[in-house]
Amino acid sequence: MLGLGKKHHALLGVDFSAAAIKVLELGRSGSGYKVEAFAVEPLPDGAVVDKEIRDAGAIGAALERAVKRSGTRLKHCAMAVPSSTIITRTLRFASKLSDAELEGQVSVEADQYIPYNLEDVSIDYQVLGKNAANPDLIDVLVVASRKEHVESRIAIAQGAGLTAELVDVEAYAIEHATSLLLDQLPDREQKPIVAVVDVGAQVTAVYVMSQEQGVIYTREQDFGGRLLTEEIMRRYDMDMSQAGNAKIHGELPPDYAVSVLEPFKQNMMDQVHRLLQYFYVTRPQDTIDHIFLGGGCAVIPGIDEMLEDATGTPVSIANPFRGMPVARRVNKQRFENDSPATLTACGLAMRGFVE
Repeated sequence: MLGLGKKHHALLGVDFSAAAIKVLELGRSGSGYKVEAFAVEPLPDGAVVDKEIRDAGAIGAALERAVKRSGTRLKHCAMAVPSSTIITRTLRFASKLSDAELEGQVSVEADQYIPYNLEDVSIDYQVLGKNAANPDLIDVLVVASRKEHVESRIAIAQGAGLTAELVDVEAYAIEHATSLLLDQLPDREQKPIVAVVDVGAQVTAVYVMSQEQGVIYTREQDFGGRLLTEEIMRRYDMDMSQAGNAKIHGELPPDYAVSVLEPFKQNMMDQVHRLLQYFYVTRPQDTIDHIFLGGGCAVIPGIDEMLEDATGTPVSIANPFRGMPVARRVNKQRFENDSPATLTACGLAMRGFVE
């Protein structure tokens, strides 16, 4: 039950990582959006490992708590599977095919490209438009994911009293949220190519987007803020909870900045630089014009300036909610701190209003 190109109404965006689960409700405010509800609930260690669900019960319980704390009344949600678990192909078909004929042709063609039994796969597709070289053909994006990835998320939602109305792909959810980030750039009309660098708890992901082609590159690396937490644990003899709280509240010894934080920041620069270099190797004709830095590590003071110096590319902290009204029941300070790590949830909540 992938959800490409389907329009819905008022969906709760649900996103979980190794560290926490987030729920976000958006509403309309004029031609833009309003933040109606938001909550973050920590996940127990080991519930999610390398984006793989290990303890669905713990995730479902955390989701139920997050929904309750957020105050949302929505019962239908949108979730996402990791980009690393999907197969995508852009196929060409005759433009004169009816919807039913196209659906049948997609299934036939997909069988040639997907290395699994089609009975074990969820498939969806979206018509991208006429083929540039032959107007009698249309380009169709076909996306496939093993059913176990989709069904596990549906079951988690059900366990929390929700209905997963659609299951998207993380990269496409990020693409939706990036449309709000692009509105913050003064040169959007020049259609810049932008990269979203999301440095999470365990994984760093890079998504490069063209306004004309959508997502043109994704890559992930096993690196994240958990390494910083583990170094705090080792150096200062703390457990995971103590180290996490000390990191958040700044309650660390005087040598922390030089001995622990600076080496982590430099390591982060090296990891991001390597991911971006892969992009330039695969697409030497393209140049990234702007970088949006997201994920929990984006809140490290000065990390955006450091990345800008390291890459020579303008960098902004990714906050798709800038200038957006926020409901009174939302803790504005907590929400502002969490905003760079809420890109996927934002893109999923937007699916209630855009295709």
